[in-house]
Amino acid sequence: MRVTIHQPEHLPWLGLLAKVAASDLWIVLDSVPYRKNYFQNRNRVLLNGEQTWLTVPVDAPFGTLIRDVRVAGTPHWLRRYRGRLVQAVAGTPGASRLEGLLALIDAAAPGSLLADLNLDIADWLFPQFEVKVARVCASELAATGSKSELILDLCRAVGAAEYIAGPSGRDYLDLAAFAEHGIRVRFFDFDHPAYAQGGDSFVPCLSAVDAWSRLAQAELPLLLSRYQLSDL
Repeated sequence: MRVTIHQPEHLPWLGLLAKVAASDLWIVLDSVPYRKNYFQNRNRVLLNGEQTWLTVPVDAPFGTLIRDVRVAGTPHWLRRYRGRLVQAVAGTPGASRLEGLLALIDAAAPGSLLADLNLDIADWLFPQFEVKVARVCASELAATGSKSELILDLCRAVGAAEYIAGPSGRDYLDLAAFAEHGIRVRFFDFDHPAYAQGGDSFVPCLSAVDAWSRLAQAELPLLLSRYQLSDL
């Protein structure tokens, strides 16, 4: 079984969808500390030709695990978020199909879990790209350690034969330890595809909602095929 492990990003980008789609199981890494001002509670869309953040405010004291981070009761955040999202897809084919995503955002009440919101969005977004991969949360598995040791323990907990790592894994994974347990490690490198965004130059690495809003659904799965797997 081929496994990938990744934190539950908010409005994830095409690279995460592609890495999950290349696997048989996604282990949602929710058992590690939340990282402030990263991609767990925000992501970028294109608004008037400029990259713009959509951010969910959270309550997350230092050291809070991702699974325990909660949506904050910050005034007016939902109106600001909603307005930017609607503006970002205005005039695209996706503008008439946005209700499902907006309903999920509207349901993010103060005190609700951010991870639940992100996984609900994944459940909505992934099928649009024909990504149908089983998942399990790391918090449901009896795994210990940190960094490479934790990744290896999670792979062992689900019986993985192969682990698909992101490019940064080259810097910290103990490949010998994986080999000792009979788990092959392959590194995932994504070649971001370009598509029409209505401007003079292409802006990569936005939320996958950007591509979803601009392209026909039949075109979306092909965007996830531009990757390479290597052993080093």
